[in-house]
Amino acid sequence: MSDPDFVSSRSTQARANLVAALRECGELADAVASFEGSDLIEVLNHLDSLRFVMAESGQILAGVVRGFDE
Repeated sequence: MSDPDFVSSRSTQARANLVAALRECGELADAVASFEGSDLIEVLNHLDSLRFVMAESGQILAGVVRGFDE
């Protein structure tokens, strides 16, 4: 059985990470649209790292929500 405080804390952190990454992706849209060369590569690399954060945080958050539904 999981510690409810740990699960709640983990869920809260995952949600905050996901929201921050999504907001940052939105802010980077103009950079993707206009940058070229090494600047664009830098933005794309950063987006790739944000993709990882979003995937991990989304999975954690979904797992917590599914646990509440059961």
